[in-house]
Amino acid sequence: MILADLPLPVWATLCPETPPKDIEVLGPDVWRVGDVVLKRFPEADLARFRRIVRAHRQAGRIFRGCEGMAAQRLRGFDEASRALLLDFVPGRSGRMALLEDVAPEDLLARAGAWLNHLHGARAVSEGRFDPWGAIERLPQTPNCAEPAGYEAAMARLRHEADRLQGRQVRRACLHGDLTLANLLFGQGVVTGIDFENLAQHPADRDVGEIWADLLLHVRRLPSDLRLMPRAWEAAFARSYPDVRPKVARFYTRHRILKAWAAIPAEPPDRGPGRDRQLINIRALMARGAFAETSQA
Repeated sequence: MILADLPLPVWATLCPETPPKDIEVLGPDVWRVGDVVLKRFPEADLARFRRIVRAHRQAGRIFRGCEGMAAQRLRGFDEASRALLLDFVPGRSGRMALLEDVAPEDLLARAGAWLNHLHGARAVSEGRFDPWGAIERLPQTPNCAEPAGYEAAMARLRHEADRLQGRQVRRACLHGDLTLANLLFGQGVVTGIDFENLAQHPADRDVGEIWADLLLHVRRLPSDLRLMPRAWEAAFARSYPDVRPKVARFYTRHRILKAWAAIPAEPPDRGPGRDRQLINIRALMARGAFAETSQA
């Protein structure tokens, strides 16, 4: 990767004595430089950026000295350029592990243990569930693949929201964007990354989002006529014992709809990743996985 791809003034501020080399672009405004990651948030105002810094520090404290589990370490930051300097975490993401045919039960068991530690490390409270904010954040009529199916699934999710309104939920410190891409599986260690959205929310939001990410990216779905296959849910629950299943399934369906809304209507615009998601969504719809009665 050519040196011009790296924001050199930002690098010079954070690492003034280290010439950059071995540069790789990891994503928009994210670069790996040797054994560190430079990450910028150019659209964030100062208050938002300071919250991001605090979130990474908090995650670091939660997992400090925790055997077999970790959080990506914050090395430094620069407010003027809205930039973080973080450790580069080796290892494969949960999504890559799925593509390499690691058993979903094994992934879920390890992810559940990591998440159980995150949620239990700070004060936990009980509250009343209000699912309608999540519903309102979803695109209502997106120009996506198979829009009639999306509309039907959305109608079912609204019905589910009515039934769950006011249910007792556990609130905890959440990752806030928990996908298998944000969990890295190394030599006996699970490391979480990307803590920008760390905040207090219903705990089962993280649970549902990681379940959805697995359902969207796994190579083969079993024929179990449920949203989450029984064996997979049981494997997760063994290391994360305080699942509220109905709320977790609500967030699973919510995250699947969020992904569905982003799948382009025209096949040439999709690419293999989006095609895989659509195949799995079709399978889930065919077996009635958006109906709560499928989980009896």
